[in-house]
Amino acid sequence: MVLPRHNLRGLSFVNVALVAIVLAIALTAYFLFFKKDPPAASATRPSVAVQRGEVTASVSSSGTLQSSQTASPQFETSGTVTQVLVKVGQVVAKGAAIAKVDPAAAERQLRIAQQNQIASANSVTAADETLSDAEDALEAAEEASASPSQTPTPSNGQQQQETQQSQGQGQSQSPQVAVSNAEANLAKAKADKEQSDQNVEAAQAAVDATTLKAPIAGTITAVNGAVGSVAGGSSSSSSSGAGGSGQGSTSGQGSGSTSSTSTTSGTGFVDMADLKALQVVAAFAEADAIKIKAGQAATVTLNAEPGTTLTASLATVSPTPTTTNGVVSYSATFSLAKLPANARMGQTANVVVQTAKAANALYVPSTAIATSGTTSTVTMADGSGTREVQVGVRGGSYTQITSGLNEGDQIELLQGAIGGTGTQNGQGRQGQQPGGGQFPGAGVGQGTGAGGFRGR
Repeated sequence: MVLPRHNLRGLSFVNVALVAIVLAIALTAYFLFFKKDPPAASATRPSVAVQRGEVTASVSSSGTLQSSQTASPQFETSGTVTQVLVKVGQVVAKGAAIAKVDPAAAERQLRIAQQNQIASANSVTAADETLSDAEDALEAAEEASASPSQTPTPSNGQQQQETQQSQGQGQSQSPQVAVSNAEANLAKAKADKEQSDQNVEAAQAAVDATTLKAPIAGTITAVNGAVGSVAGGSSSSSSSGAGGSGQGSTSGQGSGSTSSTSTTSGTGFVDMADLKALQVVAAFAEADAIKIKAGQAATVTLNAEPGTTLTASLATVSPTPTTTNGVVSYSATFSLAKLPANARMGQTANVVVQTAKAANALYVPSTAIATSGTTSTVTMADGSGTREVQVGVRGGSYTQITSGLNEGDQIELLQGAIGGTGTQNGQGRQGQQPGGGQFPGAGVGQGTGAGGFRGR
């Protein structure tokens, strides 16, 4: 039987398709089951060379910008506020008038004290004159008794007159008693005069205090009183972070200061702060607090200006802890060498404190060191196995080697990355250090034990 030509053509296409499918299946089977696998890549760890340079260790925390000097002056003299002379944001000089209360009551007390002062002064003058007369009388009596004169025998009338005079003298005070009494009266008069002088000084101070004056030069940050309100009767408070000496006093005029970095907002008629002298106050965990001390260098970055690094110095560390939700921390105050123009009180600041430094030291990445108890080892890249080493300053990224290795020795990274536990393969290979001998990722790190180095 002969098939039509068009049927033969359709059948040939089907055969070609079947052949193509069979070939594809055969090739797939060959590559899957018969082709040899390529050689496995080497499982060796990346290696780095032992370098020489400066290794630093540091701890970090975050805090806020605070004024190094704040004050909240309050009226010492009670009264109704008649004037408020400042407003929020105003910059005032030390001693400038801030507000006034009605001085009428204080001036009345001053006049009474002045009148009492005059009366006590007159009493002193009178007592002094009485003492002078008594001393004259005593002196005359002593002279008369020391030089008796012979007189003729008196007649009966004279004897009677002398007897009457002697009886009258017996009834009056003796010269010695009169002098003693006069001295006591003069001492009391002088004491009353001294007290009246003090009363006048206090009354005058009360009059002066009816005008509240700025205890420091600074900016008014809050006005807590208003005209018509009753103010006064309590002392003001101020704080100064200058050196943390802990010396100071409180005064209604804000003339004294205590060494503290905490603001006293809302406790005075106004609150004010020196915004030109800002400092950083940060809290450190107790494990980090034992590593920091006054005088250590620090760097500060502000969240508002992340690209700006500020140089700072640790001024004080609080000796008393603060416990929040069971976490113990210690407050530290940092003075800034230079303040950015846009810095504002209350901005968040990140602080890194350098706690240790080793210059011209051998160092390796911290991830190259395995520690068991007190023993530290590194793995040599030449296949010779591990080697025990002695370590010094431990930074977050790099650790000082005091013995066990030489400069240029090749060691393996145990975790495949410098300064962390990542998998940045090859980051630590020799020849990949950027200029200056620094490994990738070098620098000061964040967090407990963070650190860096400067190689050569």
